[in-house]
Amino acid sequence: MIAVSRQCVVWPGRVALALGLFLIPLAAEAQSLVDYASAATVGLERAWFAQVRVDVSRHRVAGWTLFADNLIALTSGGVLHSLNAETGETLWVTQAVPVDQHVAGPAVNKKHVAVVSGATLYVMDRTSGRLRWDRALGSAPAAAPAVSDNYAYVSFLNGRIEAHNFEAPEIPTWYFQSIGRVFHSPTTSTNFVSWPSDRGFLYVGQADTPHVLYRIETDSPATAPPTEAHSQLYVTAADGLLYCFQHTTGREVWRYSMGFPANSRPAVVGDRIYVASSEPMLHALDAHSGELLWSSPGITQFVSQGIKNVYGLDDRGQFVIIGKKSGKRVGTLPGAGYQAVFNEQSDRIFLFDKRGLVQCLHEMDAVEPTMYQKSEDAEKAEEPTDAAMPFVEETQPTQPEVSEPAAEDTEVDTFEEPAEEPGDEGDNPFSFGE
Repeated sequence: MIAVSRQCVVWPGRVALALGLFLIPLAAEAQSLVDYASAATVGLERAWFAQVRVDVSRHRVAGWTLFADNLIALTSGGVLHSLNAETGETLWVTQAVPVDQHVAGPAVNKKHVAVVSGATLYVMDRTSGRLRWDRALGSAPAAAPAVSDNYAYVSFLNGRIEAHNFEAPEIPTWYFQSIGRVFHSPTTSTNFVSWPSDRGFLYVGQADTPHVLYRIETDSPATAPPTEAHSQLYVTAADGLLYCFQHTTGREVWRYSMGFPANSRPAVVGDRIYVASSEPMLHALDAHSGELLWSSPGITQFVSQGIKNVYGLDDRGQFVIIGKKSGKRVGTLPGAGYQAVFNEQSDRIFLFDKRGLVQCLHEMDAVEPTMYQKSEDAEKAEEPTDAAMPFVEETQPTQPEVSEPAAEDTEVDTFEEPAEEPGDEGDNPFSFGE
């Protein structure tokens, strides 16, 4: 009876301890939720929350990508989880790549989702999550892939860039050997692909007929992938400068000195550009002229722009509300340690934690989302055609200059090019020898 009595005393304690250990992560996630009252005090409303499928005992969420109304998470365990960005509804979940390999991505277009795991590129169908194909790469990539309509681009530390055709992966890969090492993902748009190297070169090429058009030499290496908008490229450099280049010619339009290097790529929202420097400071500029509109100290990350305010994270991990016109702080959410999805596409705010909890907030009167980026059809209509692209010497770029190819640049193009007349290569300042 004594033994039984002792067991009766000890057993509930063990159960309580076990339940406590089990509930610790759940409690941590619950504390991450923004309650309705706290959100309302700063003019926000929590629209939905969801849980990404992740084994929290072993894995964490490694990356998020927002594409139109689709929010996709990639876990360190190789799971892809697709959500409706407006409702939080799970669209599909798939074990995309082998477990316990290094992963990077996802990159998304209207048909495909691309990720890299180890030294392999995987491509899934965006609507179903079904694996379409995978392909071994020459070595481990430097960063997440980037995608155009027809190609997946992968960068490598040795400066090599590869393009893989979505519909014909058996076609030999196009690649280009850059001068210097590449640490960032390429940036793609409807017609262009661009990437920086650590030697201060920015390469620009055609995205869906892979071919390098020109390169620009900046005063110092880029600190993040370029951002493309308004037919311009925005590039942050290690010397604290933000450059704006005309996309089709490489001509420098303006430059702005932040004083400190940027810690992420610029966000272009409508006619504004937001860039956070390591000072830390969030700078808001006119995207066309480079004129400073305001700067807000202590902000380390741009999150999104609403109708009334701008949202960011500060150096303590607090979620900060900033006046859109004044640049002054107007409020913060209680707590710290927030993480957010980089969103320059809409006014929605997506907060998450590494355990897979994600929640969407928006301004209280913003029932329908405000989309800042134009539809793909409108963008294509505004993009110049290949025949109209002004790759001529009518206007000479100011420093940084568009450089002629050096011996280290090597391009292998598996696509048929028109036969060149004698003397064409010497007459074209953007020609790249093979």
